[in-house]
Amino acid sequence: MAEKELAIFQPYATAQDFLTAQQMDWLITDQAARLTEGKLNVGSTDAKLRRSQVAFLRREQKYEWLYQRLWAAVQACNPQYFDVDVAEVEPNVQVARYDSSDQGFYDWHLDFGPGHSLRKLSISVQLSSSEDYDGGDLELLYSNSPTTLDRTRGAFIIFPCFMLHRVTPVTRGTRWSLVAWIRGKRWP
Repeated sequence: MAEKELAIFQPYATAQDFLTAQQMDWLITDQAARLTEGKLNVGSTDAKLRRSQVAFLRREQKYEWLYQRLWAAVQACNPQYFDVDVAEVEPNVQVARYDSSDQGFYDWHLDFGPGHSLRKLSISVQLSSSEDYDGGDLELLYSNSPTTLDRTRGAFIIFPCFMLHRVTPVTRGTRWSLVAWIRGKRWP
């Protein structure tokens, strides 16, 4: 049997216009009053490692359209770019806010680890226009220097959950993003 051909390897994939401007505006407005301090993977806080506010969109009827849209995107890109076993969108999609008032950021981290051993892929969707803030770059580290990812409003970015990544400090304005994780069978 012939092996399946994958796209030329790169540790992430991206697409434009994942959500409409109206959908992004609604997500920001809907979640703004529900924000709480962002936590680290182990459930604690540390302002030296992360300064952000987050709200979780549990899997309920109000957000089902979003979960379906995320899953459809994963089904479209996973076979071509990653080809990993996936089963579902983790039922805790997150809206995050990084603000210049406290130079919001999230230092180098993985989305895989204790309590998250079933995570396979991480997704970030840019909800803010890049003109609305300075800094706040989503970066991946997979070579000798960080790679800055797409800042275009509505950009969908997906990468393996074990990739080191960060959000650099926001120095002006506010950066909003939507983050989701895709689960599958435990890594072998």
